[in-house]
Amino acid sequence: MSYLKILFFAPFTLLFYGNIFSQISHGGEPYSFKKNLNFKINNYVVNQPTRNEIQLASIDSKEAYRVGILKSAELSLSKNGTWIQNSDGSKSCFLKIKSPSAIGLSLFFKNFNLPEKSELFIYNQNKKHIIGKFNSVSTNNNQLTHTQIIEGETLIIEYYEPSETVGILKVEINQIGYFFRGFEEYLEPFKDGYSNHSLKSRADFCQVDVACAPENVGWSEQIDAVIHFTYTDPNYIYVCSGSVINNTNQDCTPYILTAWHCGEPNANQNLSGYTWYWNYQKTSCQPSSNASNPSKGNQTMINGVVKASSGSGTLNNPPSSNQVAGSDFTLVELNTSIPNSYNAFYAGWDRGNGLNSSGVSIHHPDGSAKKISTFTSNLSSTNFNGGAFNAHWEVYWDPTTNGHGVTEGGSSGSPIFNQDKRIVGQLSGGSSICSNPDLYSDIYGKFSSNWSSNGTSTGAQLEPWLDPIGININNLDGTYSPCGGNSLICNIGLNTDTINEDEIIDFFGGTNSNSATWTWDFDVNGIGGVSPSTSLDQNPSSVLYSNPGSFDVSLTVSSGQGTCLVDTIITVLPIDNTGLKMINQNEIEIFPNPNNGIFSIKVKGNINLIGSVYNHIGQKVKTFKDLNRSNSKYEINMVNMNAGLYYLRLDNAPEYAHKLIISRN
Repeated sequence: MSYLKILFFAPFTLLFYGNIFSQISHGGEPYSFKKNLNFKINNYVVNQPTRNEIQLASIDSKEAYRVGILKSAELSLSKNGTWIQNSDGSKSCFLKIKSPSAIGLSLFFKNFNLPEKSELFIYNQNKKHIIGKFNSVSTNNNQLTHTQIIEGETLIIEYYEPSETVGILKVEINQIGYFFRGFEEYLEPFKDGYSNHSLKSRADFCQVDVACAPENVGWSEQIDAVIHFTYTDPNYIYVCSGSVINNTNQDCTPYILTAWHCGEPNANQNLSGYTWYWNYQKTSCQPSSNASNPSKGNQTMINGVVKASSGSGTLNNPPSSNQVAGSDFTLVELNTSIPNSYNAFYAGWDRGNGLNSSGVSIHHPDGSAKKISTFTSNLSSTNFNGGAFNAHWEVYWDPTTNGHGVTEGGSSGSPIFNQDKRIVGQLSGGSSICSNPDLYSDIYGKFSSNWSSNGTSTGAQLEPWLDPIGININNLDGTYSPCGGNSLICNIGLNTDTINEDEIIDFFGGTNSNSATWTWDFDVNGIGGVSPSTSLDQNPSSVLYSNPGSFDVSLTVSSGQGTCLVDTIITVLPIDNTGLKMINQNEIEIFPNPNNGIFSIKVKGNINLIGSVYNHIGQKVKTFKDLNRSNSKYEINMVNMNAGLYYLRLDNAPEYAHKLIISRN
């Protein structure tokens, strides 16, 4: 059903205005802005939503926040627009669309194709809010499905084609996005009579702008990582928050981390109707969230592909109505690189489940300009809304100098950063509120659960995407573009970090460099009893620890990218020798030791050897007797046994034992 009708023809005078902002496009200015044209164009009106429609859409919650309503349309620029012939032989086409009382409008296209050498702009009634230009290069290879929001109840499409244009214009609109809330701060600077002292924040009174000190001190990079975005379902437009996130390739892959309940997408899904907004934030602080100046910018991108989501996992999936799947995460890869002009910070992360004693969340409550909330007490594990067991963090916010930041609808999907300034979760929901901020908490899906706990497929895990080179690091710092010039990163991998004395450990070195040197020290604090104590191999194996203690282990990796130092601790426990005494080395010899499971026993004298082998906890694993003897040497085969520490006991002398080490070199 169409909601369009022709209302009237109106005189249309085009004058030049400044303030050109753009989606990813090619800049410039509309052709008509260079001229002083006076003509009439068609004005199309889209029926505004009813009061009941808006009231229903305005029901508040901590989940995805409704900001707009989709209205059906059937418009063709070439058929419904007003064409004029310019004096230089070129042609222009204009289409004016209005929906009364909207704070902003956006367009959704059934088809969008521009001929070569043509260009298209979209702007509001007073020509202060402009996006474009769009041309065949920017649209045909990555088809434009929709636009960002344009200020006001009226927008104008302007199309220009020179006389030498080649191709067919096909711009068809099938939906209009009618925005009724959530973008007031964003749109205010584009209005006539705008004053930067008259703008009222959308967010609640206790929220703290990211421009406020001391709350923002030390968090500027993380602030640059946070974005907000809109997405659609068949009837509505919603807003959520998210973050740009780094990966171990450090190659500026345009990944966005957000919450699964923001749209409930599945892995490999091509997103449509998504608009990502950067740098929507204040440039100076005003307590109680009253704006003192406009947002930094108007920088956007659209759509993307879902690489992984908890909705594609097996933990509580599919969830019941209004519940979350697993740890409630989505990872999106944008269709194109993020422009350097957006100054995006690719945030670091921590996939551990350890202590997070303090930090912040940065978010867009109710779709407002970016805010910051602060915590100084430990995050605690919890369950949330049908999600996986202990897959969420609970946080209580603290008062700060300029307010008491909490979260609101529209904050969903925003990151929570720990004391090391790394992401440890994304917002799923909660109950925090300005009227009683000390009483209620918020809940974040754990990054550690996102990593690999939601399922075994790559579409249910962050690990394959954020650690594509497989170095298995526990945390990664963030970076700005250009990412290729970043410092070396390295990691120590272990098959275990706790052993008994006289057992062995295999070590694994990881790095993001294709060419590196490796220097291991397995006994930095000099306890002794380690063999070997150093290594130059990338993956040294069968390192023997003969003494109990807490051993510091260090790895230094060097390459053309620099030097990286990482360390870890190995705990070696004293062993219970099951009450056995060691055989006198002068009476018996076992060789080779360590061995691969086949070893020989040499004894003094001519005796018939009978005995058993025990593991390190005293369990008998092998018996032997009447072994074949050659010059007092006996051979034993234990190739089917696991590597580790064993004890050999002779029945001829049952109170004695000898240590055996089986290695798998």
